Amino acid sequence: MRIFTTWMAALALLSACGTADDLLPGGDDSPDAAPEPAVPPEIDGQLVINEFMADNAITEPGAGDWVEIYNPTDTEVPLHGYGITDDLAQPNRANIGDGVAVPAGGYLVVWLDGAPDRGPEHLDLKLAREAGALGFSRPDHSWIDRLTYGAQEVDFSAARTPDGSDQWTIEWHVSPGEKNPDGSGAPVAREDGDAAPEAVPAAGDLSELILGDAAMPEISIRIPPESEAALEQQPYQYVEATLVYDGRTYGPIGLHLKGQNSFLPLSQKAAFRINVDEYVEGAKFFGLDDLTFNNMSTDYSMMHDRASYWVARQLGLPASRANHALITVNGHFYGLFSNVETVKTRMIRRWFDRDDGSLFEATDVDFMPAYIDSYELEGGPDDRTLLQGAADALANDSPSAAIAAVSQYVDLAQFQRFWAMCAIVGQFDSFPYSNPGDDYFVYADPTTQRLNFLPWGMDETFYAGDVDVKQVTSILATTCLQVPSCYQGFVDQVWAAMDAAESMDLVGQLDAIRAQIAPYVTMDTRKPYTDRRVQIYQDSMRTFCTERRSRLEEWLPPPE
Repeated sequence: MRIFTTWMAALALLSACGTADDLLPGGDDSPDAAPEPAVPPEIDGQLVINEFMADNAITEPGAGDWVEIYNPTDTEVPLHGYGITDDLAQPNRANIGDGVAVPAGGYLVVWLDGAPDRGPEHLDLKLAREAGALGFSRPDHSWIDRLTYGAQEVDFSAARTPDGSDQWTIEWHVSPGEKNPDGSGAPVAREDGDAAPEAVPAAGDLSELILGDAAMPEISIRIPPESEAALEQQPYQYVEATLVYDGRTYGPIGLHLKGQNSFLPLSQKAAFRINVDEYVEGAKFFGLDDLTFNNMSTDYSMMHDRASYWVARQLGLPASRANHALITVNGHFYGLFSNVETVKTRMIRRWFDRDDGSLFEATDVDFMPAYIDSYELEGGPDDRTLLQGAADALANDSPSAAIAAVSQYVDLAQFQRFWAMCAIVGQFDSFPYSNPGDDYFVYADPTTQRLNFLPWGMDETFYAGDVDVKQVTSILATTCLQVPSCYQGFVDQVWAAMDAAESMDLVGQLDAIRAQIAPYVTMDTRKPYTDRRVQIYQDSMRTFCTERRSRLEEWLPPPE
């Protein structure tokens, strides 16, 4: 009787406060309760993460990262309460809002922009570009799809090809909310919720598609009328333009004309410097911040840049990648251009353990106190300690003492190899031959605390085969020539470089480049010289290389 009375009292209390389900944890009206899925698991279990972008700069301006959900079924699936996460230990870190559904046989794009106030398909979540995870789960936190991914690239997506398959492609032709490109993948094999997440590959170095030795990119530049007018007035000031590559338009980007002796106006065959992120922070074109397209107006062979940078890289010097590009401007074919990797942080990262050192462009400067402030900072901190130290060391009246002292600030062996490369390819318009020094960069390597030398402006190479390679002007090189051990170091580097040039078949490389560009030399009607002149200078370039060893023997002790 006491038990019955107690039960009746409890029932009366429940009647006053609500139903028993109302008071139980997880009841239908509990604020923490997850909404029940509107479709059975055999339906929503077929949904997949179909495409995602982990660093969106220009693709969808201002929209942030995104993930696309694909529904291969013939049933619309409401996604209220379904979750997206970037941490597979925490499903449903962010939940999709009410009224959002993925249509039958269609797609839903969920924006991971950290701005849920923009709408129910915008989540307070962002993806990591360097590598990370991505999960899609039901309101009860059970997994539908999940994956891990390697480092991605700005404005490229990772996409299943075709839709819903097990093959992932790093995709330039991104398609949020639309069909992915076809591929050879098979339908995803659905596993139980405890299966290992799918692995999406890293993007890799996509810049090789633009700057690789075998590549000859075809790039269209669109310059609106107002930008054209601005370039007529101020050709070295950035204006807005867009790039078109393989059918996809990318922009706005910053563009200005370039060149000194090689300068030509836009109405002729202008050379271009492009800053990809000039107007949109974080934008990159195939991972590149900058593009340099030289018009080769003073390089009658149309091969100097490509061949000389190739030699420098083969010798182990930190040097730009270079190839040829075909450029169209506003629908008009502008011709064949030298496509040279801009010396920036990304390039430094390819050659050095650390990329946070000071990078300086050297234009009409030398290692003397009066020039130190004239080195142009291009990256890293404005720390001129090594430059100043080198200048102070070389001011010593004793050449031997000066070289011993400067070795604390300059990587002398690397300098001698740089100098030897200049001697091999005839880079006499550059430091240490030009007066004062020009066409090079110096990088203060924070690992070794030494200055390293990077070539630049290699368009006037393979000329003047009769110039004595000891006719230098830089104080660093002239001092080195006076110290037997330093001079011998240079001589040894020259012959090592000459041996390497012959073993790498430099002449064969010239022939291969010449054959590749031959059809486009004729097509390039904007170049300020004739096809016949190109042929003459290409022949002369080949002769320079075949005779180089014998000419060097006139000025340097032969190798032992």
